[in-house]
Amino acid sequence: MKLLTAERRRALRIWSPAFLAAGASWLLLMTIGGTPLARACGLALAIFGVTASMRPMGFVASTAGGLTLALCPVFWSQAGGGGTEPATIVIAAALALIAMLASSILLKRQHLGIGLGIGVFVILFWSQIGTPQSLRLTGLVSAWLVYLLVDMIMLTNPRPGIKPAKAPKYWQPLGLLLLLAIGAANDPLVVLFAPAILLALFLSYARLPAWFWLALIVTIGVGLALLARTYGMSQTPVVDIWGWREAPRWIQLGQLIIAQFSLLGIVLGVIGLARLARWYPPLGVVTMFAYAAFFAFGLVYLGRNREILLLPLLIIQVMWMTYAVNTFGQWVNKSLENDAGLWIHLVSALYFIVPALLLLNIVNQQV
Repeated sequence: MKLLTAERRRALRIWSPAFLAAGASWLLLMTIGGTPLARACGLALAIFGVTASMRPMGFVASTAGGLTLALCPVFWSQAGGGGTEPATIVIAAALALIAMLASSILLKRQHLGIGLGIGVFVILFWSQIGTPQSLRLTGLVSAWLVYLLVDMIMLTNPRPGIKPAKAPKYWQPLGLLLLLAIGAANDPLVVLFAPAILLALFLSYARLPAWFWLALIVTIGVGLALLARTYGMSQTPVVDIWGWREAPRWIQLGQLIIAQFSLLGIVLGVIGLARLARWYPPLGVVTMFAYAAFFAFGLVYLGRNREILLLPLLIIQVMWMTYAVNTFGQWVNKSLENDAGLWIHLVSALYFIVPALLLLNIVNQQV
């Protein structure tokens, strides 16, 4: 019984930042944003995944990072009013929650429970309000792809000298394959995660059966074909493969990031990536691969919804920013020699200034 209690306490410490950030985001979307219930649930679930992926960067910092993404202009632009969805979507959300809680309690596996809950919600979310190339479903899948990538890399390639490396859990590669397939079926843009996924599997030394590799290769191949047809071979192509040679497009892309998180976000992102490359090289390289893929797409894409399609890039940007804050907190704590880690939490708490300013800007725009 004591062991079970300890496991539950550990699970609470791990997942509580994600619940806090997702819950606060849901309330803000429903109240200030006037977002329909199903849409608010889907957006909050994306914030849950992003915050969970940043949990190794600290309790306070990950919570602030999740709220920073939720309140940035691009993510917040997916809120808004509209007709209410049928009552079935409310039942769907309830069933997803029941599936998550029941499997977590009965099977005593929190990851399995959360996975089942997400699976039920994604299927019902897609069937009720999803459409081909649904931007919100793309954001939801991208958020959880990032979570699985980070979770697997942190398990198989931990910080040297902290804890031993372990083999990936069986559900991690399967989850990557499933989400990649769902995402590519909705919008083939998700296949841009493929280089990062392949690199992560290589760095994790995962021993996977032949059918898995065959399924992954087929999924990537079909996704690339759909990507070319959707964005490059239509009657009105929206991609200029030589667009990256135009300096204004580099400037516009940089301005997009600055518009979300200010110049401070750029500085924190650079510092965070530099520290990841020092302490967690595999994670730094994998996130760079994913970031570079969507950055390159942003340079050559000429169509609509460019900002929202680049949401995976912003997710990774926030992750780098959050790690920079956590790193600075650790440096201050080490300098002041506090064994309890008090200064890490205090410094990380300053990070809440960013989502607070973003929220103030949202409120001012609505007044």
